[in-house]
Amino acid sequence: MATPQSITGYYFYTIKKNISSYFKPYNRQLLSTFLGSMRILVFLLGFLSCWFGISAFALAGDNNQPATVAGGTALSSDEADVILNVDSQQLAGIKTSVLKAVNLQPEFVAYGLVVSLEPLLQLRQQFLAVRAQQDGARAKYQEANLNLSRTETLHHQDIVSTRRLQEQQVQWQADKTNLAVSSYQQQAILAVSRLEWGEILTGWFVSAPQKPAEQFLRHDAQLLQITLPGGVSLNPDIRNIAIDERGHRNSALNATLISASPKVDPVSQGERYFFKAEGRHISAGAHVTAWIASRQQAVGGVVMPASALVWHLGQAFVFVKTAGYQYSRRSVPEYTRYGDGYFVTGYLQPEEEVVVTGAQTLLSQQLKALIPDEDRD
Repeated sequence: MATPQSITGYYFYTIKKNISSYFKPYNRQLLSTFLGSMRILVFLLGFLSCWFGISAFALAGDNNQPATVAGGTALSSDEADVILNVDSQQLAGIKTSVLKAVNLQPEFVAYGLVVSLEPLLQLRQQFLAVRAQQDGARAKYQEANLNLSRTETLHHQDIVSTRRLQEQQVQWQADKTNLAVSSYQQQAILAVSRLEWGEILTGWFVSAPQKPAEQFLRHDAQLLQITLPGGVSLNPDIRNIAIDERGHRNSALNATLISASPKVDPVSQGERYFFKAEGRHISAGAHVTAWIASRQQAVGGVVMPASALVWHLGQAFVFVKTAGYQYSRRSVPEYTRYGDGYFVTGYLQPEEEVVVTGAQTLLSQQLKALIPDEDRD
């Protein structure tokens, strides 16, 4: 092994040879002082390099030594198994759960809000007012039509004058125009409603109120408007999605598709859809998070309880039972929230047993066993 003295001599010789020519024209005393300082500096650098190299070698040798945990197992790395005897396992309260195979449909997240029904009710009020006017105009037109027929008959019999007949014709034409105007107003209101809310909601609330609208008016259901991300369209087979006003997937509520919105989001250009949510009162204007099944095929995996996950150095792990009292720590880099647990694909297999109670104890015991004896208190 190279010693600090040999390394120092080599560095000093090289520096002296290169610098002597530079200081030759100057004072030899200045040169001697500079070289002496450089000798000390190079010696310190060489000594520190050798010291850290030896320390790293020693530490590497220590890490390769097996460690032991309660229960009599030897550990050679972080991923080694943990073996507990019967007494230790009972003391730690170790409990396991068998993993079951699950097919999970991939989802994407969208956002929306609970829509206020006030604009729909205003359209409904306008429509009813115009319809009442139309009913009045129709009654007047029918009366004017009868009067005109009677006047024409009397005019043919020379009972009424031509002037009287003309006046009746003018009245008939005015009443007919009023009836047409009220009809056009109704059509305009319906057209505005369809452009804003679509055909189905217009039929429910405006043109001919139906039973589905009563659920919203009694607050038994809420009307949702969900905006999809830009460039994403809803799968034609989708009829239900999951929504939650707090953004929690495990407490999400089912929502049923009503229809597509005639409008897209002005910012993201994402498509909008109307949904009906029942079973929970959510105030109008509240923002909701939606989880919608994507067009991708279902992915196979397993679902494990949330208590099975333990964390160390920012990474997630589970302990898998590999033998009677033997447990192996396995990394789980990717997992997805699924109900009260997590969906995992690729890292765990169906029918494997994972520790759901006592996993943190196993991790602590394993890490403790990796500490060299000379470092223990």
